[in-house]
Amino acid sequence: MVIKTLSKYHIKKSVAFLSRLDQDWESLIKKVGICHLKISSDLSPYQSLLKTITYQQLHAKAAESIFQRFLSQFNGNLPQPRELLSANPIRIRESGFSQKKIETLLRIAEASTKKIIPTQIEINHLSDNEIIERLSSISGVGIWTVQMLLIFHLGRLDILPIDDLGIQKGYQALKKLDALPKPKVLLLAGEVWKPYRTIASWYLWRVNHIQIKD
Repeated sequence: MVIKTLSKYHIKKSVAFLSRLDQDWESLIKKVGICHLKISSDLSPYQSLLKTITYQQLHAKAAESIFQRFLSQFNGNLPQPRELLSANPIRIRESGFSQKKIETLLRIAEASTKKIIPTQIEINHLSDNEIIERLSSISGVGIWTVQMLLIFHLGRLDILPIDDLGIQKGYQALKKLDALPKPKVLLLAGEVWKPYRTIASWYLWRVNHIQIKD
C-alpha cells in the first residue's frame, strides 16, 4: 500500500485539481493563494495526541497558555507516558485543564504504555482508517482528534473532518448556503475533492477570512 503524504509536488497538483472543480473553488484559491499547510513532524504520535487534546475546543492563545504551563511542570518538555501517569493530578489541573481533559490525557498515556498508540515508524505504515480505528478506541479521543493528527502530524492528503465547525462554515460561505451543511452533506460534496480532501479542508478553514465574490 502506497500512502501519499504532503509534499510540494502534491500541494501543487492538488491546488490545480481543486481550481478546476468550479468557479467557487477557483476564486477561493486565487484569493487565499498557494496552500502552506505545515506539519509537526517533530512530535511523536503520543505527543501529538497530547497537544491536540490541549488545544481542542479552545482559542489558540488560551490553549497555548495552558500548554506552556503544562510543559513547565515537566522541565519544558512533554512528559513521557509513565511520567504523566505518576504526576499529581492537582498540579496538572493547575495548568488550566478541565477534569475531562485530564482524564483523557491520562488515558492517552496509559494507551501508550499498552502499545495502543503506534510509534512513528509503525504509524507511517498504517492506513488512515486503521489509525482512526486504533486511536479513537481510547476513551476521550474522538475521530476529529485523530483527523487532526492525520493532517497536522502525518500530512495525510485525503482527510475531511466533516464534523468540524470551521469547515462547515467555510463550505456554507463558499456555496452561499442558507444554513450550515450537515456532516453527511459535506461527506457527499467531498467525494469530488478526492484524493485531496486535506487540501480542500485547509482552504475551507480560510473561507471566512476572505471576501467571497458574489
